Parts: sequence; C-alpha cells; structure tokens
Amino acid sequence: GGSYTNQTVRMFRHNNVESLVSVLDEVMCDARRSGTILGPRGNVLILVESVYSMDGDVAPLQRILDVAASRGASVVVDEAHGLGIYGRTNAEDLYIDNENAPRRKLKGNSMPNRGGGTGVLAALNLERHPSLLCSVHTFGKAAGCHGAVIAASETTVDYLINYARPFVYSTSPPPHALITIRCAYETILSGVGEDRRKKLFGLVRLFRKSLDDKVKRTGIQIPYQSSMLLPSPSPIQALLIPGNRICIDLCSRLSHRFDVYPIRSPTVPKGKERVRIIIHSHNSEAEVLQLVDGLVDSLIALSKQSKL
Repeated sequence: GGSYTNQTVRMFRHNNVESLVSVLDEVMCDARRSGTILGPRGNVLILVESVYSMDGDVAPLQRILDVAASRGASVVVDEAHGLGIYGRTNAEDLYIDNENAPRRKLKGNSMPNRGGGTGVLAALNLERHPSLLCSVHTFGKAAGCHGAVIAASETTVDYLINYARPFVYSTSPPPHALITIRCAYETILSGVGEDRRKKLFGLVRLFRKSLDDKVKRTGIQIPYQSSMLLPSPSPIQALLIPGNRICIDLCSRLSHRFDVYPIRSPTVPKGKERVRIIIHSHNSEAEVLQLVDGLVDSLIALSKQSKL
C-alpha cells in the first residue's frame, strides 16, 4: 500500500520491537531536522500482520502498540491469518508452549464455548488500544470467501469511504458473497467454530511434537539450522529445507500423497527455502502422522543421497 503514496516507507526487522523503536526514533529525528511537524497519531503509521503468512509466527502486538503510543504513531494490523483462528476463547494458543502461556481470567468455572475467532487483537484484548488505527479482516482464508472489512473508528471509516481510491473505484460485493461471509461468521463465533479451533490446535501440537521427536530419533540434521521447524504456534508450519533443488525434490517425493509445495528463493531469502504446511480442522490425527512419516522418510532418502 505504501507504493500508492508519496510518503517515505521505512522497514524494521521482522517482529523486532527494538528495531522498530530505532526506526521510529530516526523518523522523529529526521522530522525535527527538516522542520516537519508530526501530529499526534497522524503522520507515522506502523503496518504489521497479526499472523505472518510465510513463517506462521505471531506479531508481538502488545509491545508494538505500546511503543507506538509512546512515540505518537498509529498501528494498522492485518488479521488475514488471525480471523477464524484466534480470539477471546483461545489466547493460550498464541504460544508454542501453551501449557505455560498466560491465561485470561474469566467469570465462572469454565471456558466460554462461543464468541471466539475474531482475531489476535481480540485474543489479547487490544481492540481498543489507543494507538490502534484500524484492523483489516480478509475473508479469503478461514472465512472461505473473498473481500475484506476494515474495523476502525467512524472518522477513519468516513475518510476511507471518501478518499480511498481502491474502495471508491471498486464495485460492491454481490449478495451471495455477503451471505457466505455472514454464514462463515455465524460458524466462527459459534460452538461449532470453537470445537474446530480446539481440534485444529491439537493437530498443530501433534504435528510439531511428532516431527520433532522423529527427527531427533533418526538423527537427521540440516546444515546451519538448529531446528527444521520454524517457531510457529499457528496452523501455518514451515519446514526449512535450504536450497531450491533440494526443496523441490522433497516436495516431489510427497506429491503423490499430499499437496505440498516448495517455497523457493527469491520468494523467501536464499537459504530459507521451505516446505510450507497448512493444517486444517478437517484433517485427522492419522493424516498428520502420515505427513510426519512422509516428511521424515523423504528427509532420510535425501540424506542418504548426500543432498542434505
């Protein structure tokens, strides 16, 4: 989106709050030198995703929002991969080791069985944080449709309606899309959605533990990597297989049983090629374990061919 503006775009290191602080301080310093007046929450926008699509890791939203508040900046959060997956009822699933994750205190003796799935901001109770400008919820992932909605103040919404070119020059969604989105939300917020999320994150934990245990037993090692699996608590899992050719070879060995695709450089940095795995609530434990067996068997075969 920054390419559509005439404003300066600066990058900070992925999920690195210290890097963000450094970049913001540089922006403030440059503004003072040039005589630019930075208004409260009007001139500096921080754009992040709640769950990142390639690594599956979760942004440290609390710290990012607090830093923004201390520097007079505003934050835009893309909830594309958080919607339907995270929410008020499963904040502990934001952590890989969810048994040691902080728990939200709730009234009553049991966890609620509905009202979850609206995103990471809701899971962390950050939807009304003073530095949050808006959140973007897209319907092409867990909702199974297309389109998106921006959740923001009435002032922000009115501004976008009148000045956002992609919105002004777009056509309205057809009725069947609106019905699909409504049905998706009804399921996401219901007990059915809650049951699916519980099953989903059980499968995520099963996948990570089973793969880690089996790799350790077989002694497979990837050069320059302490672990094959990236530290993702989400249903997006990534197995690092450095080298385009090796990554392609591994996926081709699994393609007769699973839909797995190599993510190659330059899509990701050289040396960070990977097999990207998405776990769904409709998968079974048996399918997850079959995938683990297939991955390990393929890794062993590649190791014997001295490709790893």
